Amino acid sequence: MFEAFLGNQQQVRKFIGAATARLNGIGLKVSEVGRDFIGAAKDADLIIVDLFLGSEQAEGDKNRSISGLKEVLRERSDNPPIVILTSAHNSLHDLRHEFRDKTGLLASGFRTIKKSEIEEDGHLEQLVFELAEHRGDALKLWSFLKSWETGISQALQRAQNEVRKLDLEDLSHVKQMLSSEGVPLGGYMVDIMDAVLAHELEAEQGVIDAAIALNALEATSFPPNSITGNKNTLEVVRKTLFVNEKRRQLDPSSGFPVSLGDIIAISPEEDGPDVRSGTIFEGDERRVFLVLTPLCDLVRDPPKAKRVLLLAGIFYDHGALNFKAVANGVHTPVLDLNAELRGIVKWDLKHVETIGNDALSSLLSAEGPCFVPARLKEQTAISLQQKLLSDLGRVGELKTMPSMFPVRCVVYFTNSHRELVPLATNLDGVLVGESSNRLAFDAAHRFNFMKEVRAAIADVYETSRAKLESTLAPSALDALFTTGVDYKSDVKPKPCKVPGDGDSVEIGRIIINVLVEDALPDIGQRQGAGLLFALDETPANG
Repeated sequence: MFEAFLGNQQQVRKFIGAATARLNGIGLKVSEVGRDFIGAAKDADLIIVDLFLGSEQAEGDKNRSISGLKEVLRERSDNPPIVILTSAHNSLHDLRHEFRDKTGLLASGFRTIKKSEIEEDGHLEQLVFELAEHRGDALKLWSFLKSWETGISQALQRAQNEVRKLDLEDLSHVKQMLSSEGVPLGGYMVDIMDAVLAHELEAEQGVIDAAIALNALEATSFPPNSITGNKNTLEVVRKTLFVNEKRRQLDPSSGFPVSLGDIIAISPEEDGPDVRSGTIFEGDERRVFLVLTPLCDLVRDPPKAKRVLLLAGIFYDHGALNFKAVANGVHTPVLDLNAELRGIVKWDLKHVETIGNDALSSLLSAEGPCFVPARLKEQTAISLQQKLLSDLGRVGELKTMPSMFPVRCVVYFTNSHRELVPLATNLDGVLVGESSNRLAFDAAHRFNFMKEVRAAIADVYETSRAKLESTLAPSALDALFTTGVDYKSDVKPKPCKVPGDGDSVEIGRIIINVLVEDALPDIGQRQGAGLLFALDETPANG
């Protein structure tokens, strides 16, 4: 038993010695601390923490690491340390998501490295360089989030103080005012409280100062993607566009069964040619309709409106290729028809329908095929309404965040026997949908990719050798794993170009959602193509 313990300690000492030597080599002063590291971490710029602080690598050891680091971050809320997580555990790559989320770290201030990789030349040093290079911007983002967290608590207290001054007498006057409009009191008061809270949050000087500091971020200099598989910015986008589903419980009980901003769709379980036939949904495409009639005309008994104005849209499954097809038009970047079916809607400003109350109520009844999967926020719905009606009174709207599509990539090269050979490591990455799409891979795969490309150079087909050698240039690796490469989503293979000496250099081809053999059926097309990046879209984690 003691021999096993001493053997384990020897392995730990080997890793600590290697880490200390490499950090000393780049000018850092290193302190070695045991499991009770909270006190020693109060002034540290960088913490390398073992995921399992005990020798048994048990769940309790992992939780000790997480709780200890949370305490450090709590005590240093204005100046968090850079953190590198290490372990000999084979699942470190997957466990990093849990560690990041439970501690509250930002990905831009956090990296992982296996203990066996610490001894490799340049690996640990590269991680420290990446974290240090973007340290200033990461602190600005951290400060903004912490200011928002503090500010919303204080704003909520002030908003509560204001709202508590309202009494039954006030609500009686409000209800009398709303009665002529047919608007329920409960929904109106929720809107009032939302507005008061937003006003008070905007009064928080700490939030404003931290937001101003964000203006100084270098938008053209991207930190490396480090936790791509855990990204889900589409959820943030969705929540900025739509009201919460429960808000619709406060709708009026009289009038039309819809409100401004409601999206009407056929239930995915009911959809089919027979269901669509003879309705406004008739056609081969999956259509949805947006309600653009003002709420005040839809309520009361009877309502002022005789028919509801509907804007037609085409629902596309969410994916990089589909996003490219609709992004140049008027569109809503994310809509969930159910938990499994997420899509993009392209609105057709030339396709307008109207429908009466009886027909609409029949479609939305318990026996009908339709439902309302979501309601756009009023500002977003009015903006679409203005685009439809005229260009005279457009309402500004919050610009949505870029859509990110997780991808898994298998990298191939053609060997000297003209055979297609995959690299051992599959790359995780993201396609970012902007005015020009950008592809970047998870920085955790950088060093394995470098080793495997070096090995491939020895056996690559001669006409591809120069392209593989160019791939190992620092500028090329930074493009692949940091800034990203420009890429136009298409079913056809596209050149993968990276910065070179004064001009861009083509290192290979990018292929999406198609087998390499199908995209480049002629062997002659592959042998001089360099690296073939075969991308498959993967579903985002919630």
